[in-house]
Formats: sequence, structure tokens, C-alpha cells
Amino acid sequence: MRKVKNAGLLILMLTAFTVVRGQTLNATASLDTNAIMIGDQIGLNLTLKVPAGSQVTWPVLNDTLVPHVEIIKRGKTESTIEHNILNLKRRLVITSFDSGYFNITPLKFQVQLPGSHKTENVATQDLFLQVYAPKVDTTKAFKAIKGPMAEPYTLGEILPWILLGLLLLAGIIFFVLYLRKRRKNQPLFARKPKPKLPPDQEAIQRLEEVRLSRLWQAGKLKAYHTAITDIMRNYFARRFLFDAREMTTGEIMRNLEKETVNKEALAKARSAFELADLVKFAKLKPSPLENDTSLNYCLDFVNETKVIPQEEPAQTQGDEAQAENKGQTEEKVQPENKKEK
Repeated sequence: MRKVKNAGLLILMLTAFTVVRGQTLNATASLDTNAIMIGDQIGLNLTLKVPAGSQVTWPVLNDTLVPHVEIIKRGKTESTIEHNILNLKRRLVITSFDSGYFNITPLKFQVQLPGSHKTENVATQDLFLQVYAPKVDTTKAFKAIKGPMAEPYTLGEILPWILLGLLLLAGIIFFVLYLRKRRKNQPLFARKPKPKLPPDQEAIQRLEEVRLSRLWQAGKLKAYHTAITDIMRNYFARRFLFDAREMTTGEIMRNLEKETVNKEALAKARSAFELADLVKFAKLKPSPLENDTSLNYCLDFVNETKVIPQEEPAQTQGDEAQAENKGQTEEKVQPENKKEK
């Protein structure tokens, strides 16, 4: 009796396992319709139910599903979990270019259940697809095949060509500008020049820079006096409008004598230039006092000859009173003229 009970219990457990397995491993396939015309497209819907956590290997789907049936599009796999059951769905778009009655054989899935190293095979059922050919009335004359219809261009098709044309045009303009700048020996992208300081401000600023450079203290007497005279030559050219850069000391002084420069300032400039000539050509070594005095003389000359901007004269109280009296007189005259009229 015990053996019979044990055998019955084993059979019951195997039956329960088979029922549970049948419920948890299930693959189905369905068509939107089982009859189409040649070239029509329909959906093939695949569904697979497995326990959650299972590893699934889908069947290999080539361009040809079965002979005479082709896959046009493969959709994405959608997955949901409900009551610890993993539901997988995928939609394929198929078609056929041959007429006939075709069998879509089962598609096999390989499933590895959670906690198990054994692979289970699950397959869909057989499907049948009827493909019809259009009926042709052979009694009527054949018509010429129409050519492809022309469609208007869309903005998305034209836009890349427009952008390419603009890019090409910009490249040509850039190349022409580059050639022009190169012929004139100019940089392609030049910085905007800073506005120049007035002649007196520029000269004073540069002279102070020479003072701070301490050239003569370092034994560079020629560089020191050359820098001073060069700054003054530039000041003469901008202030008095004669080319002092290419003139000798004597020529510069003769031109300055023609300007409205007081004798004291002119004597200071002459002293600084004559000392510079002795240093540059006679290799004279002035004393520290002479070096400082030469630069100070140049500063004095700039300050005494700089252009002082003239301000507009302010209106005096007397002018304002005259304007008010004139306005009152005009107001009195206007009523009298009205009475005469």
C-alpha cells in the first residue's frame, strides 16, 4: 500500500509540474490576417510567457522567414512582468511576392529557467498564409506602364544643398580676401588700432618710461640719449607738422625757430639735442646731473609748447540780462503791432 501511495504521489507531482510548466512556458504567434494580395504587408505578432528571471534566446530571424515569405520590418521587444510571469511581445511585418498557400513553420525559443542550467525549447504553432494574385482580364488591351511620378522637393532635401552653397561661397570670399591681404603684406585679421594719445601726452609718457628704464645708470648712455631725441623728433613731427625724424639737429632747430616757441624752451631743446649728438658721435660721457637735466629739458619743452584746448566762454550775467531785456521788448512790440492792424 505504501508503494502504491508513493507512486501515486509521484505521478501527481509530475502532473502538477507539467501543468505549471505549460502555464509558465508558452509561445504563440498570430497573423493580422491569413489572406493577402501579392505585395501586401501584414503583422506577425510573437508572444512568449516565461517565469520572471529567465534567460530567453529568440529564434534567428533572417530576411526570409520561410520560403516565399519575407520579413520587411522587425519591431522592438516589449516586456512586462505580471504575477511573477515575464511577458515578451514582438511584432514583425511580413509580405510575399508569390501567390500560393504558405506554411509559416513554428518559431523556437530557448529558455533557461531561473536557478536551472537546463535549456527548455518552446515553439509557436503553425500558421498558414494565403497569398492571392490579382485577376487580369486578358480580353482587354495592355496598357503602357506608367513611369515614376515626380514629387516636389521638400525643405529637408533642399536645405543641405543650400548650406553647402553658402559654405562654398564663404570659402571663396575668404580665399579672395586672403589673397588681397597677402599681396598688400597685411594680416588677415588685424586688431583694431587703439586711438593715439595727443602728441604732448604721448611724449611725456614715453619720456617717463625712459627715466624708469634707468639706461644711463646701467652704462647705456648712447641708447639713453638716442631714445630721448627719437621721442622728441616724433613730438616735433606731430606737433609742428615737419618731418623731424629725417633731419639733423641744426635743421630741426631752424624749423622750430619759425614756430611760436619762446627762446627759453628752444634753448632747452637745443641743449638736449647737442648733448645727445656729442654722446652718439664724440662718445662723450656726461655726468649724472647732465643726463637727468637733458630729459628734464625735453619734458619742459613739451609742457611749454603743448596745445591747450580752449573752452567755450561762459555767458556772463550781463549777457543774460541783455537777452531778457530783448525778450521783453519783443513782447511789448507785438501787441502794439496788433492794435495798428
